[in-house]
Amino acid sequence: MENAHTPRQGTFRFAEFEFNASKDELCLWQTGQIEKLEPQVSQLLAMLINNAQQVISKEHIQTALWPNTIVEQNSLYQLLTKLRKLLSDSSRNPRFIKTVPKKGYCFIADVELVSNAPAQVKTIERSSRKFHPLLAVLPILVVCFSVWAFFNSQESEFEVPHYELHDVSYDLGLEFDVSVHREHDLMAYIKDIKTLTITDKQGQQLFNRTFAHRVGFPAWQHKGKLLAYWQFIEDKCELSIISPQGATSHRANGIVCESAKPPVWKSNDELILSILQQGVLVPYLYRIGTEELIAMPLERPAQAEYKGAISAWDNRVYFLFNYIDHTSKLVSLDGKEALSWPFPVWLVAYNPNNGAIVSNDESQRHNLIATHRDGQSYSIYNTAQGLFTSASIDKNGDIYTAIESWQVNIRDKDNLPIFSTSSIDYLPVSNSLGETAFMSRRSGVCEVYLHADNKVTRLSNHKGYEYVKFLEWRPDLSMLLSNRDMDLALYDRKSLILQFTTELNSTIKNAGWYDMQTVYAFDGTKIQLYDLQGRMLKSIDLNAQFAYFDNSNNRWLVLQDNQLISKTDLTERGENLAKLSREQTNLLHNIRIKNNALYWQSSWSKQDKIWRLDLTNPSDITLVKQGNLIWHFDIDPYEQLTIARMEAIEGDIKRLSPEQIN
Repeated sequence: MENAHTPRQGTFRFAEFEFNASKDELCLWQTGQIEKLEPQVSQLLAMLINNAQQVISKEHIQTALWPNTIVEQNSLYQLLTKLRKLLSDSSRNPRFIKTVPKKGYCFIADVELVSNAPAQVKTIERSSRKFHPLLAVLPILVVCFSVWAFFNSQESEFEVPHYELHDVSYDLGLEFDVSVHREHDLMAYIKDIKTLTITDKQGQQLFNRTFAHRVGFPAWQHKGKLLAYWQFIEDKCELSIISPQGATSHRANGIVCESAKPPVWKSNDELILSILQQGVLVPYLYRIGTEELIAMPLERPAQAEYKGAISAWDNRVYFLFNYIDHTSKLVSLDGKEALSWPFPVWLVAYNPNNGAIVSNDESQRHNLIATHRDGQSYSIYNTAQGLFTSASIDKNGDIYTAIESWQVNIRDKDNLPIFSTSSIDYLPVSNSLGETAFMSRRSGVCEVYLHADNKVTRLSNHKGYEYVKFLEWRPDLSMLLSNRDMDLALYDRKSLILQFTTELNSTIKNAGWYDMQTVYAFDGTKIQLYDLQGRMLKSIDLNAQFAYFDNSNNRWLVLQDNQLISKTDLTERGENLAKLSREQTNLLHNIRIKNNALYWQSSWSKQDKIWRLDLTNPSDITLVKQGNLIWHFDIDPYEQLTIARMEAIEGDIKRLSPEQIN
């Protein structure tokens, strides 16, 4: 509600509480117990009470609580969680604060305004004593709603369950990648990146092993008791299968990869493996007995990205695709659509109890929803603390999920934090003027910001899901270039100027400035150049791992078969500069050039590494930094390194248990 009136600073009474807005005090009026509220919690309660029975939009609340400030959606969730805890209120069965999906929040309890007169002569302003025109039509509204609810319930073929949240693991550190057995009392998850833990469904430990390398994505058989999981060793993914006691049943040969998705059991002897190779996720059938690895003949729809597999109805395997229009579909191997969503889906789990697919919703990570094959869906749970990152469901319909939270710290050369965010991504690019442009992805939306003169300005105002992966200053520092999925976008210091399509067929690998009036995009097979009105000027075929234009030396730097080549003309052979190792090129990204030095990031055994190559002496390659969970990095004009690193990481396994509503 955008015209909510200014809060009255009196004393309000509702249910067992009395709230003094001017003193930020919440009192149990029957006992006299007083709780001092945080100022913003008090301001939020005052706003809700003054607009009782009316829906206030999230945007209005955020503007009122944080004027002229960029905040994350999670900030409001945290305040609401604190307030609900103080009121002993439930978001599922609210007495006071009701969430109205896609609209906002509403204070639903009756409120009395107590004047500021002395306590022994309190006067009460009761809204119920005044006739309101709405009361005349209220019975009609109730009857209409009842009729709608009756017919709606008749059309639904399932009852919407209410879910209660229970702790399963709550140790310090990170527990994630949860898999629960459908039939047996078994659960597995990853602890602190390198430890595989097997427990019962109450969290009692059965097996625990710490590896030298990162492990991930455990997956139980549907009927048998074997567990498959990945080990990430150098540039390979190794599949292992063990018993609940940790005895090795099978270990496959390493597969060259950049990453992988959770394995999916097709049968007791076959798995579907989704492996990231050269930037593309590829599905394979793996036969345990014969150790055959067979590429799946999965037809890839035009302008769609394969995201992984799931075993669902009748134990059949289905494949998830995200489309360029930001919709998602679940399809069978023969291409038949089984389910669709009007937003990007990345997390899916099958509920064998009611046949629904549990997934993220349009907020991407804060909410879980269930969708049935007929398209009917309902909300499962909303988390104000952290993000859902994995989910697994047993035959009783209990959902085991990992909820993670972290802080991304930007650290300088002395490892001191200079900026922090709880954003999922952060892509800082500084310039010689002391300004830093960055991308931050919050609640599924990528935005581009500029930090200059101690002020943060949002340059983009986007409501979609386009992902920003590249951000480059123009050589004269007057403009910025970024991608937005398959589009390119231009910004000045105030806002977005232009966004246009690249018309490339594959995901963009590099984008940047060719000169002051020309930008380029490269997808691994083709480089295309555009003017600043978005018109394509030239298209050149080029098969390479990356192609990046060095403005200082007016040349292309091209990586082909791990050989770094300098080219003034892309159609010519060029000059060999250096031979890079597999460790230096595996999952290569985040390319930078500063002071005639080339910087980039790679991953080896799932550990992040930052490299420097002196372009005046290309044989001089040094490892600048290595560690786990380095998100992005930046090089300032003085070649000082700052890194964006996930820290203060916490993750717990929770169980969402359904209780049927009669």
